[in-house]
Amino acid sequence: MTKITLSIIKKLFLSFGVLILLLANSNSANDTEIGWNDLIPWTAVFTPSEVKFNDKLDGKIVKIPGYIVPLDYSGTGVTEFMLVPYVGACIHVPPPPPNQLVYVTTDKPWDTMTLWEPVWVTGEIVIKSQTNEWAETGYEISADKIEFYDY
Repeated sequence: MTKITLSIIKKLFLSFGVLILLLANSNSANDTEIGWNDLIPWTAVFTPSEVKFNDKLDGKIVKIPGYIVPLDYSGTGVTEFMLVPYVGACIHVPPPPPNQLVYVTTDKPWDTMTLWEPVWVTGEIVIKSQTNEWAETGYEISADKIEFYDY
């Protein structure tokens, strides 16, 4: 093989590698997978009595795991719920702080037969305080997608 042929092959492999990296990261550009610790901002000063929210997440498309505490039903599905970090949160007193509770609405009802299973919720998260019969929530997501959490 000539040097020109080897050069073309190297460029093709390099281009192919770059394309694969771009495709692999294309989904993460649209939504960011977060955990419950991400809802609490890291600050230099810790004040236990003060509830703080992570302003960097406001308006972002995120994907977060959790459990459903139903608030409103449509037929046999839930259309409005709190997403909580662990099973039984908000059913037992006291509930988690507002920066650890997410109020979620969805146009497509989630089947109530699967309420005890963990889920992923994907949608735009905003900092918005709401109070319901169980607790005060500090974040809100209009869910674009709800799916089972595989662990």
